Order: sequence, then structure tokens, then C-alpha cells
Amino acid sequence: MTRTVHLCGAGMAFLAFGVSLVIGLTVNNPFVTVVLRAVLMLAAFYVLGCVLAAVGFHAVEENAARQAQSLRDASQAQDAPPPQTTRPKPAGAQSPAP
Repeated sequence: MTRTVHLCGAGMAFLAFGVSLVIGLTVNNPFVTVVLRAVLMLAAFYVLGCVLAAVGFHAVEENAARQAQSLRDASQAQDAPPPQTTRPKPAGAQSPAP
């Protein structure tokens, strides 16, 4: 889990870093300002990406466990013998003689 969470955080961080660099250089901001803001975006989006990935991972894991449990319950219900039911005898009917 932790590797996946960190990879998602790193992916979002590098995306934010790149976009911030491109936008900052496009509008002709000073280089130091552009790099400083890009590094700040890198850090902020790394944390955001890690948090979102952890929440998503937990949600998927919880849903998979619930789905597996429902499949196990359904499988056990199919393997169990059917319940024995007795049909009610019509009124006035006699049981057969031995």
C-alpha cells in the first residue's frame, strides 16, 4: 500500500511542478519566483496526492472485502441443502394406509 500511495503522490507532485514551471515561464515571471512556486506546488501536491491515494486505496480495499464476503455467503447458500418443507394436507384428506 505505501509504495502505491507514494507513487501516486509523486505523480501528482511532478505534474504540478511541470505545469507550474510552464505557466510561470509563459507569463514571463522571474526565474527564481517560478522555481520557488514550482517547488512549493511540488510539496503541496505530493501531500495531496498521498492523502487522496490512501483514501482511494482504503475505499477499494473495503469494497473488495465486502464483495468477497457476499460472494462467500452466496456460495455457502448454494452449497447448503434446500430446507425441508412439508406441504399442508388438504382439509379432510386421510393419510395413506400402510
